Amino acid sequence: MVRLLLSACLAWLIAAVPAAASGIALFLINERHDSLRTAEDAPELLRLVRRFEAAGFDTDQATDLSAPALRAALTDLDRRIADERPERVVIVFAGYSLHNDSSSWLMGADASEPGRANIDTIGVRLETPLAVAERIQGGSIVAIADLGYPERMDDGFDPGISPVPDVPQGVSLLSGRPDALRGVLDEVIVPGTNLGDAVDAYSDVRLRGFDPAYLTFLPDDHEPESQSDRDDWRMAEDEGTIAAYRAYLDAWPDGLFAGDARSAIEELESSPERVEDDLGLTREERRAVQRDLTILNFDPRGIDGIFGSGTRAAIRSWQSANDHTRTGYLDRDQIFQLAGQAARRAAELEEEARERQAQQDREDRQYWRDTGGGRDEAGLRAYLERYPDGIFSNIARERLDEIEEERRNEAEARDREAWDRARRNDTAQAYERYLRDYPEGAFVEEARARIRELTRPERERPDIEAARQEEEALGLPRFTRMMIERQLASRGFDPGTVDGELDGQTRRAIRRYQRAADMPVTGYLTQGLVAQLMADSVFQLFE
Repeated sequence: MVRLLLSACLAWLIAAVPAAASGIALFLINERHDSLRTAEDAPELLRLVRRFEAAGFDTDQATDLSAPALRAALTDLDRRIADERPERVVIVFAGYSLHNDSSSWLMGADASEPGRANIDTIGVRLETPLAVAERIQGGSIVAIADLGYPERMDDGFDPGISPVPDVPQGVSLLSGRPDALRGVLDEVIVPGTNLGDAVDAYSDVRLRGFDPAYLTFLPDDHEPESQSDRDDWRMAEDEGTIAAYRAYLDAWPDGLFAGDARSAIEELESSPERVEDDLGLTREERRAVQRDLTILNFDPRGIDGIFGSGTRAAIRSWQSANDHTRTGYLDRDQIFQLAGQAARRAAELEEEARERQAQQDREDRQYWRDTGGGRDEAGLRAYLERYPDGIFSNIARERLDEIEEERRNEAEARDREAWDRARRNDTAQAYERYLRDYPEGAFVEEARARIRELTRPERERPDIEAARQEEEALGLPRFTRMMIERQLASRGFDPGTVDGELDGQTRRAIRRYQRAADMPVTGYLTQGLVAQLMADSVFQLFE
């Protein structure tokens, strides 16, 4: 329950620091209690702490103190006053209190049902803070935010402090509602303010004890020391955030470092990180930036709409290549420049792919003619070996299927059975076994062609499984897959029905596009391929 008292007590006991020119102020605020309901208005007085610091008071605060902790705090304050002899002392208590015919008690957070036998163990007599304040006669205020007591009482106790307390000479005792009491104290620490005049403005506050008619609590020419100002500035500098500098200005609008704080805020608000943050980029717009970087060969290590270390590194590389300061953060002009470059590069890539595809189509058609235009098996197989996804590949396969079917009908049963067995195993060894057993078999040419395909050097074959896993990791939704199919169709690579299903026809279209774009031919989608196909829609995000 004791939140700030321990460090304060240690500081007071270990080192006697010279008091600020204004004096010492101690705030004892009991809001939460072990057995009683919360004193909701008690924290109202904590709002004065900064004001007292600004007025030059050395302040401390402690909250939710038991009765022993309250006594300890007052004891430490008494020792400090004896050592330092400050000009002024203000003791503020906000919490529950009660009285009987003999005394008044300020209740600890451990208070329960009061009785004559336990009252001094769960509360502190009002005489205690008054006696501490009496050390500084004529310059001390004890302020009690009287919240009464929330439970019914017997044994002659009544809520609140006594209406006729015995106040020592030279001590001013204030009591009243928390908000009104805060108003009085807020005025009292204004230089040149008379305590009695401040109280007169609040009917809910009573002043008892010392009430000098012509003296002010702080003189007209009072200029408080600024150590609290310096401490707050040091904390703001250590944190180095806009919020920290604004908090300093809230507390010290005319402080020693107010100009520095405003300059720091201005600098932070114009920082690259803040400029990008103020753009409020959506996740889809961030994906568009990542696609642009990918198209321009600055790898963001993912197109996920999250600007992590990979994206920041890619942005810095792009900025360096375009004579921008390498910050890793983008402003609006840079985003438009990046999008424009990506759009132009995407158009260039598309034109290159179109020209490459046109050339490949010409070569494809010429080779089809050179191999007999599909009139014989050798020509068909030669064509498919060079152009497995060519313009006439479907026709070639259909004719080969017809040829194979004719042979199957003509082949002997054992030959057919051996061939079927080899086809089921579909390994080079299985086809070699077929050739060994049936050197004149009906499917010799098919076996040899399949062996060549299966034993083709690995370096010529892309890693299909890795490509499949990469496509799976992209997790493309059906809508995106349909957009990809439309893009393929618009470029002349027929993917079949545009339904978001990546079937054999779609895979063939992908392979043809990859071949035209000079990419590894796998039939599976990659991050770069998706970025290139979707490039047409990238620039629209910023229009």
